[in-house]
Amino acid sequence: MFQFLGSAFDLLPVLISASVLFFALDLWLRAVEAMRAAGARVRPAAIGAMLAAWTGLALLATHSSTLGRVVASTPALQPALLVGIIVAAVALASLPTCRKALDSIPLESIMTFFYWRAVFGALIIAGYAAERLPAGFGIPAGLGDIAVTMLMVLVLALRTASGEIPRGPVWLWNAIGLVDLISIGAFLGPFVLRPWAAQRGLSGNFGLQLFAVPLFIAIHLCIFGRLWRERRVA
Repeated sequence: MFQFLGSAFDLLPVLISASVLFFALDLWLRAVEAMRAAGARVRPAAIGAMLAAWTGLALLATHSSTLGRVVASTPALQPALLVGIIVAAVALASLPTCRKALDSIPLESIMTFFYWRAVFGALIIAGYAAERLPAGFGIPAGLGDIAVTMLMVLVLALRTASGEIPRGPVWLWNAIGLVDLISIGAFLGPFVLRPWAAQRGLSGNFGLQLFAVPLFIAIHLCIFGRLWRERRVA
């Protein structure tokens, strides 16, 4: 049994990468649907190519030991990439066409996208159980992702009879989710995970670090923007 578990744990990097690919596919489908609903002239292939290139580079850095070491060992490169991706994603979402598409999506549809945080949180916990992540990172990061998803379900359960979601709980949930990710990216990542990985010659899983995490942060920021626009209109 333990031998079977060990073999299963060896497949974790592949399982995480596969989850990142399906995460990207889900994002692509939602983005194309939103753009079409907003009446925008959308080229699904163009959106798909952009996401495929971004995902491919992140996964290449994950599974290529040479590229992974370069990214992991270059000072300030990971923080610069993280911030750059967040800024680029928010700037893209701020374009009039994209903003119109974002505002046309039912808020609960955007929130349900965060079910992926529970998936990644479970994989992070599994990474800790397989001794591929330190306890100081794996436990708070994994449980934090799962907790944010559970809070999202609670907020969605507060919908009124007319289907409206109270905005106060949404503001609170969104703030908690954003602070959780920032604490992981700004503190647990640099001061817990990277020193631990460097001692063992590990580079990291950039599919999560440079694709999923900055994207989640950007979506949280975009939700704040939408809530603020709704408040101004009200």
